[in-house]
Order: sequence, then structure tokens, then C-alpha cells
Amino acid sequence: MANRIVLNPVSYHGTGAVAEIGNELVSRGYKRAFIASGRHVVKSGEIKKITDVLDAKGIAYTFYTDIKPNPTIENVQNGVKAFQEFDADCIVAVGGGSVMDTSKAIGIIINNPEFADVRSLEGVAPTKKHAVFTIAVPTTAGTAAEVTINYVITDVEKKRKFVCVDVNDIPEVAVVDPEMMYSMPKPLTAATGMDALTHAIEGYITKGHCAISECPSPASATAPSAVPWRFPTLTA
Repeated sequence: MANRIVLNPVSYHGTGAVAEIGNELVSRGYKRAFIASGRHVVKSGEIKKITDVLDAKGIAYTFYTDIKPNPTIENVQNGVKAFQEFDADCIVAVGGGSVMDTSKAIGIIINNPEFADVRSLEGVAPTKKHAVFTIAVPTTAGTAAEVTINYVITDVEKKRKFVCVDVNDIPEVAVVDPEMMYSMPKPLTAATGMDALTHAIEGYITKGHCAISECPSPASATAPSAVPWRFPTLTA
């Protein structure tokens, strides 16, 4: 059985990693950035760490903050319109899972306009082109949306959410800079940290898990044939 892993072509990790955003855009010839972000990130001033980098490289930008928690079809369609009106050529997604999900859908529709209704993206949509070049900068720890091919959109009219899975939506660049998380309220910091932990646990205990999610025992480091470590059986 083969395990498929889809990763970003490039990712940066560590304090000050946002400085690489300008270099990535300039080296690829992008000049007009569509910054999708949550209102809190803009209001708190954390977004200045991004705009200072873009200003230094002479890259024009506009903000799009019409993004709700659990983003809606309307949020995506308004974002597509805003992207086109600014004549943007790339996306810089700065925020949590909702921002990343909205940005993925916008990027896909810009290059695959036949899915403009958004609903047709549900499931594994047969998109033909990769999304608009996107750099994803998470400001929360819980979703890992910057490194995955999934996103979730809310259909308000039908009162439901739907999941989209598409290898064409993964951001080309992920920038994981811990300084971008400093402005989060303490309760949100704690909640998203627990979210990250539960995702790790889910990845291990699900029946569909793969060997990569298993934690090796200390013995297995020197004995390749050792049985992988597993959670002990819990009894009442």
C-alpha cells in the first residue's frame, strides 16, 4: 500500500521567517499581492510585519478581511471579486484556518472560473489549473491549513458545511513564524494549541493512519525491527 503525501514546494520555519515573503514574490516576478486576513490581525498591528516586507520590495497590496469564522460561499465570491478588481497576481494569506480556507477557494476559482458557484468545489473537484500563487502565513497553531489540500466552506442557504479536497489548492509557500502568533488572546492561544494536539492524536488513533503517524519507542531507534510504540490499552 502506498501512502501519498502532498507537501508545499517551499516552507520556512522560525522567528523572522516572514522576511522571506518579499524574496519569494520578487524572485517569481509577482508585483500585486492580495492579502487575505482576519480583522484582528490587521487591527492588532501584526500585519505590519508583512506589509513592511512588501513595502521594502516595492510590492503593491490590498487587504481583504471580509472573512467570517467558518467562511461562507459569499466570503469566497466577494474575495474573488476583490482580487479581480485590484488586478492582483498573488495571494498572501495571513490568519487562521478560516483565512487559509477562504484563500484556497479564491485562488482555485481565479484560475478555474468554471467553479465560481463555489458549491461545485465540494468533494474532489476536477480542477485543471493550480490555484493562484499563494504564500500562507498562519497566526494560529491548530489547523495546519497552510500545509494541507483540504478546506471547508459554509453554505448558509442550505445550512451546512462542505469539504473540498484538491491538490491544486495547496499554497506554494508556507511561512510558519511564531512571532505572527504573539497577538492572539491567551484563550485562543490555548485553544488552538489543544487543537493541534488533538489533530496529532487523531492522526495516530484513526483506523486509516499510516506508519508516519506512529511514535517509535526508544528501542526502535537502534533496532529497526522493533515493534512500533502504541498507546496502552485503557481499562476502567
